[in-house]
Amino acid sequence: MAQAASKGGAAAATAATAAAEPCTAVQPHTFVQRTGYQGFGSFRSGNVEEMASDALWHPPPNPCQGAGLATEPEADPATPARADPATRSFGASCRSLFSIDFDRWTFINHGAFGAVLCCAALEAEEWRRRCEAQPLLFLDRELFPQLLRVMRELADFVGCQARDLALLPNATTGLNTVIQSLRGRVDPGDALFSLDIGYGSVKKMLAVVAEQTGAEHVELAVQLPLSSPEEVVEQVAAALPPNTRFAVFDAVTSNTAILLPICQLVELCQSRGIEVLIDGAHALGMLPLDLQHLGADYFVANCHKWLCAPRGSAFLHVQRRHQPHVRPLIVSHGLGSGFVSEFIWDGCRDYAPLLGISAALRASRTLGPESVRGYQRRLLAEATEAVVLAWGTGLLVPLSMCGSMALVELPPGCVAASRAAAAAGSAGGSVAARAPDPAPPTSADAKYVQDMLHYGHSVECPVKCIGGRLYVRISVHIYNEAADYERLAAAVLHIAGQRAAEHAAS
Repeated sequence: MAQAASKGGAAAATAATAAAEPCTAVQPHTFVQRTGYQGFGSFRSGNVEEMASDALWHPPPNPCQGAGLATEPEADPATPARADPATRSFGASCRSLFSIDFDRWTFINHGAFGAVLCCAALEAEEWRRRCEAQPLLFLDRELFPQLLRVMRELADFVGCQARDLALLPNATTGLNTVIQSLRGRVDPGDALFSLDIGYGSVKKMLAVVAEQTGAEHVELAVQLPLSSPEEVVEQVAAALPPNTRFAVFDAVTSNTAILLPICQLVELCQSRGIEVLIDGAHALGMLPLDLQHLGADYFVANCHKWLCAPRGSAFLHVQRRHQPHVRPLIVSHGLGSGFVSEFIWDGCRDYAPLLGISAALRASRTLGPESVRGYQRRLLAEATEAVVLAWGTGLLVPLSMCGSMALVELPPGCVAASRAAAAAGSAGGSVAARAPDPAPPTSADAKYVQDMLHYGHSVECPVKCIGGRLYVRISVHIYNEAADYERLAAAVLHIAGQRAAEHAAS
C-alpha cells in the first residue's frame, strides 16, 4: 500500500510539474500575430474585400491542381492552343476527357445540362477530401482566398474584374438575385420587358416581381422564322414600352438555340435608360466573352454547361454602380461588408464545384477556346447539312445565328408516327386505318419522338414544338463527330418510316 501510495504521489508530482512548465511539443509560430478579425464574422482568412480589390494581392496556390492530371487534355506541341482551329484534333479522341457512356449513347444534347470534364470532377472531389481532412482549417482559413483565386481566374477569362463577380450554384440563382433586387426600385406601371423565346423560368421570376411591385411584365412575341440578327433588334426597338425600366435577354436562347445580338440589344436599351440583364446560361464556353466591353448591367452564366465545370457552378457579374442594391437571396455573415463579402459565403455547404472551375478553365486554355469554337461551328454546319438533306427540311434560323446548337425541322412522318401511336394506345394496341390527324403538332408529339429516340435508339437529343412544327435541337461539343448526327438522321427516318409502314399494313 505504501509503495502504491508512493507511486501515486510521484505521478501527481510529475503531472503538477508538467502543468507548471510550458509545453515544448507545440510552440506558437513566429508568424502568429494578435490582429483581431480582419474580415466579416469570425472567419480567420482575412478581409475578402481588400483581397478582391488589391491588384498586388497574390492568391494562394491551388493545392488540388493535378488531382485529375491523368484526365486533363494534353497540350500538343505540334498543335498549340493558339494554332489554326482546323488543325486541332477533336471528336472521338476527346471522349476520354468525359464520363459519358459513349458506348451506349449517342449524346447530342450537351445543351441541356452539359457534361463535366473528368479533370474538373476529380479536382472538386480532391477539394472535398481536403475539407474533411481538417474542416476548420479549410472552411475557416483556406476557403475564401481559394474562392478569390478562382474568381480572379474566371474574371481574366470573361473580361472583367474579380471584385464585380459573385460565384453561385447556378444561373437560376443569379437571375433570381437580380430580378428580386427590383423590389423597391420599380413602381406600379413600370414595364419589365422580355422575349417570348426567353427561358421559361425567367418569365415566372418576372411575373412574381411584377405582382409584388405593381409593375407590368411585357413580353414580345418574336416573329419567327428570323433571317438576320437585325430583325431581332428592329422588333425589340419597336416593342419597348416608353415606361420600361428593366429588360432581360438570353445570349443564346434555350428552346430555340438562337444567338441573340446582345451587344446591340444592350446598347439599344441603355440608350433609353433601361437596365439590362443578360441570361448567359449557354454563353460561357460557347461564345467569346468580354463583359467589360459588353457593358450589360447584369450578366449571369453557368460554368457547368459549355465550359464543362462541375455542376453547381455559375457566376453573376454586376456593374459596380448597381452593387449596393443587389443582395444575395441568402443573407449571412457578410451582409454590409461589401459585394464580395455578401456573396462569397451563404452558409456551410459544399463549395467544391466552385473550386473545380479552375480545372475547367485550364482545360479550356489547353484546348484553345478558339479551336473549340471553331470545331463546334464546323461540325454544326456539317451536321445540319446532313440531317436537312436526309429529312428534306430546314433550319429554324440561319446557321449564322447559331452558336453550338441549332434547331432542324423533323420530317412530317414523325407527326404521323406520334398520332399512330396515340391511336394504337386508344385502340388497345391495334392501329386501325384512318385519315391522318390534320391538327398541328403539339408538345405531346415532341415528347413521343424524343422518347422513341431515347428508348428505341439510345440517341439523346431533345425535340421541340415551335410554332406548330417539330424540331430537334442538336448540340455540338468536342466529343461529338459526324457519325453521331448520321445516327440521329437514320433513327428519325426509322421512327417515321416504321410507323408509316405499320399504318399502311393495317
